Amino acid sequence: MASDLGQRLTVAAIGIPVTVAVTYAGGPLFAAGLAVLSAVAVWEIGRMLAARGDRFLYVPGMVLAASYPLAALYLGSADAWSITLAAIVLLVGAATLRMAPAERPFQAAALTFTAAVYVGGLISFGVPLRERFAVSALEGTLFFFLPVALTWLADTAAYFGGRAFGKRQLSPVISPNKTVEGAAAALLAGPIGAVFYGFVVLPRLGSSLGVPGLLALGLVIAAAATIGDLAESALKRECGVKDSSGLLPGHGGLLDRMDSLLWSIPAACVFLLVFL
Repeated sequence: MASDLGQRLTVAAIGIPVTVAVTYAGGPLFAAGLAVLSAVAVWEIGRMLAARGDRFLYVPGMVLAASYPLAALYLGSADAWSITLAAIVLLVGAATLRMAPAERPFQAAALTFTAAVYVGGLISFGVPLRERFAVSALEGTLFFFLPVALTWLADTAAYFGGRAFGKRQLSPVISPNKTVEGAAAALLAGPIGAVFYGFVVLPRLGSSLGVPGLLALGLVIAAAATIGDLAESALKRECGVKDSSGLLPGHGGLLDRMDSLLWSIPAACVFLLVFL
């Protein structure tokens, strides 16, 4: 137990400063960082699918996933999704040329495409979240860490709320340990955390949205984070694995750390695009 805690703290001690530094740098370095995370997470999905006997196109999938954050920076968020159509053609073509019909090439292309767009497409919303709303590097960093901080707060509240009050299972088939009471605690913590963040950490956000807007933002982020967590739990249960990989000692895989953020980052970005 002590060894596991030490591993978790070591990974956090390295990962958190690097993440903050790359986010503060912004621009190409930040987009490249998201691209690397996307590629690795898609590799993990490929491994999970392989565990249940499915074929996966690793290199095309990783390249496609990595392209979304870079395209979001250089082409813009809307135009970045134009690569999706080309990706369908390329993946189906690659699968057809490389695999025999008995190896189910169309299924392999579909699984690869879904994994790449799910990870790379969703995490690419981090680029406009970091770049579009800020007037300085510090403010851009704080905008990006808004859903990160609220997701962590919601997850923590769900854990302790579930332990203290949990009686009813939220999703018995997908994640038996999650409770309705824990989810309610997360949905309560998100809005409270958003008000604090908006007025103490990022005052311009608070002055623009006000208390009602911040409460709504926090609720949206907490709800999205909860769904994202359940989505990855469903995938792992479908594939019969406990963790997405053993890449991060004491933490499991990278996707295990990104699952909620894949939903909460786009939720925060879209909310701010509409209301800020």
